[in-house]
Amino acid sequence: MIKAFLLSVIGCVLAQNVCATSLLTRAQNAEMLAMVTNINHGAGLAYRAVVIQRMLAEANWAADQLKLPIKRPIQVTDIEGSGIGPAWFAVLQEPNPPYLPDTVLGTHIYDADIPREVRLRALKVGVDGVIWTTNFEFNFYRGRLLDVMRLSAPHVEYYATNLDDLIGKPSVIDTNGAYQLATQWLAVVDVDVAALEKQGGHSVNQLHYLARSATNAVALPLYYVDFGSRHVAASGNLKAFDELLVSVEILGTTKELQELTIGRGVLVGDFPYDHRPLLLITNALDLVRTPNPRVKQLHRPILTNSP
Repeated sequence: MIKAFLLSVIGCVLAQNVCATSLLTRAQNAEMLAMVTNINHGAGLAYRAVVIQRMLAEANWAADQLKLPIKRPIQVTDIEGSGIGPAWFAVLQEPNPPYLPDTVLGTHIYDADIPREVRLRALKVGVDGVIWTTNFEFNFYRGRLLDVMRLSAPHVEYYATNLDDLIGKPSVIDTNGAYQLATQWLAVVDVDVAALEKQGGHSVNQLHYLARSATNAVALPLYYVDFGSRHVAASGNLKAFDELLVSVEILGTTKELQELTIGRGVLVGDFPYDHRPLLLITNALDLVRTPNPRVKQLHRPILTNSP
């Protein structure tokens, strides 16, 4: 499930880049490619270490706020795995085509008459990546916590592969109870639920599942509470579509959070309903230019014949 979601994100990011490229002059395109090369070249341990520390701190804050059933505080040694993309894809962008980087230079970000170093230093790089423990995954995108998901295995949503185990299990909540839990969780992670609902309302759905060899679908104690929607205009080869902004999945047998996604599809990082301060890597350019420490070579001892 999460792999499909990440592939969707990557596809839309590429579509944005194609859109930006088509609206730039040849000289601006050349400068954009040069800047991409500069900020992505050599990103190694120094950059990764800072991004992981920032993700870990925010994951701990979210785990405390949501009271997740996880060892707290989460330590670096508790991280089972991580993924960090190139810094260019973490650069904050303006919310409208051609999706230029959001900087003080505005539309002049790719102008060659401004020193490239000045333009590189103007970029805002947000925390972008994923970390996971044995039972939770935390996804970040352009400076915001995008998704918290309970795991049964790395990248596998809890109960995603064993829904049969939920058949016949009673739920201790109904749709109204699911809505109340969802709004409480969103509030504690600084999402403006009232403004979000004014923008697009909400819906609550219970999962109906058709088991193998069964003829009738049964209701499972899994609830999905969705908030807001946004219309994405056609851009380049991307067709117009509507998408949900926030989604909360709840396990009705225990009232536990399964997954919380904030700002789904808001690929430029612009999501006014999330009041949490952006997580920025203010020295990203210096970090990606920092070479990895040299690995000490292990020398095999020279064997000599004993006298």
